Amino acid sequence: MRQIFTLIWFLILSGFSYSQSVDEIVKQFISTNEVQYEHIGFGSTKSKLYHDYLTLTQIADNNELIKLTNHNNAVVRCYAGWALIDRKYFRLDSIYQSFLNNDAEVTTYSIDIKGNDNISSEFYHRYWNSLDFKDKAKDSVLFKLDSLTLYNANSDWLLILRALDNRIYAKSYNKQIEFLAFEKNNRQAIFYLSNWYKADYVEKLKPALIKYFQTTDFKNVGVTPYYQVIEELLKYKDEEIEQIIVEKLRKDKHWEFERQRFVNLLHDNSIYESDLQ
Repeated sequence: MRQIFTLIWFLILSGFSYSQSVDEIVKQFISTNEVQYEHIGFGSTKSKLYHDYLTLTQIADNNELIKLTNHNNAVVRCYAGWALIDRKYFRLDSIYQSFLNNDAEVTTYSIDIKGNDNISSEFYHRYWNSLDFKDKAKDSVLFKLDSLTLYNANSDWLLILRALDNRIYAKSYNKQIEFLAFEKNNRQAIFYLSNWYKADYVEKLKPALIKYFQTTDFKNVGVTPYYQVIEELLKYKDEEIEQIIVEKLRKDKHWEFERQRFVNLLHDNSIYESDLQ
């Protein structure tokens, strides 16, 4: 019986899909005003809005979709960008550039999680998630998206993290990555240079790490970055740095969410819980 109802529901939706126009789907996007993934809610119900999105990819041509990426509603822009990715449009970099330059935040809904994200991030991750891990480093489209990410002032920290994780860049990119690391005090850029070009930047990396460590409120960043920065700083075997770490741990207690992990790291470097009192 359940299979029969499922089939009937599918046929109803299919029939409705082909009777919809692009304008009608756009109105649904605007009315709902959130970007829904395929499954939503505690029971992972199939999203009707996502079904509308799939219909859009079938009935709209590329010119219509490109026009919609400039729509004044951010949800419409986001779904149009997704559709161009799914249609394998050959100039995805131009759409991404537009989204970075004129970014907007949308409400997202996936499974039982509602959140907020920029349409640039939604666009990037739609493409990024379509690739196998082994293909990310060599994919020419992703390389273009990552290059735009590194050189655009509006790129958020997660996009920069992805770009710097995906591959090792030619040295011609180092000047921009230096700017991100030492002028913008971007953690991902600092770690990239530390991992791949440490000998070239040895004098700049240490003060940059210390500055990042001292000025960051890790409750806004997370426990893992907190741990990673301490781990990197401890490699310098510097007593002044060790004191800086102790003072930070006394004030910024976010590390206590993974207390034992931090205690083990500190103990391996002759810093003890009693030092943190």
